[in-house]
Amino acid sequence: MLTSCAAWRPEVSEAAWPDSIPPRAEFAALYEEDDANRAVQSEREYLLWIKRFYVGWRLYGQGWNDLVPDVMAHVADPLARLELTRELNDTGKIIAGEWAKDVDSRRIETRHLAIWGEAMREAVVRGDPEDMVRRIIADVNDLMDQTLSRDAIDDDRYYAVDANDVFR
Repeated sequence: MLTSCAAWRPEVSEAAWPDSIPPRAEFAALYEEDDANRAVQSEREYLLWIKRFYVGWRLYGQGWNDLVPDVMAHVADPLARLELTRELNDTGKIIAGEWAKDVDSRRIETRHLAIWGEAMREAVVRGDPEDMVRRIIADVNDLMDQTLSRDAIDDDRYYAVDANDVFR
């Protein structure tokens, strides 16, 4: 039984690709364009991480498809909500396409995802999700343009960490 679990490989074929995420072909094309990453990572592995970004996985159950609607539900203005959702969907493609790469090839790290997710959830609590979403989108673009260092995205970037918080 354990042997079959170890040998199990999640499907990333077109037929098994979820309808709730952007088309597989878009990410397959990104993979093909990146010679450096292709040299160290298989397309199967890359596409698996794309799926995990959007739908989550065993170690992190909430994916982008869960986070975006949760945050957008707290944007009161329907037109702003529609526009921000579109912007987050576009930004999600950028994040997914970069984060899914081999760890040594990517500009967007797992810790960035955790920080952004926490910042958006905190923004909902504080009542300013629109501003936070715009800040995160700007930071993603700056990371990709290499005008922002990966190290600049830390726990204090969006909200100061409480030094008395025993869980941090």
